[in-house]
Amino acid sequence: MDKVFVCTNCGFIGQPKKFTKGSLLWEVILWILFIVPGIFYSIWRLSSRYEGCPKCQSPNMIPEDTPKAQEIIRNQKLSPE
Repeated sequence: MDKVFVCTNCGFIGQPKKFTKGSLLWEVILWILFIVPGIFYSIWRLSSRYEGCPKCQSPNMIPEDTPKAQEIIRNQKLSPE
């Protein structure tokens, strides 16, 4: 079973999603026009990947079994949405 995470930013509960900074369109343009900047841009995009919240894209997702996550879940149940 997959581990569940909680976003400390928006309170989302679920699985994180992978995000890559930058633009694929710019990467393709740089590769077509200029090889060297394309290489650097591709390396930067690959090194800036992170798993984040699918709702707010924050990289601040923590496992649900941590004390902070339990506090966030309790507060969500107490406050009506």
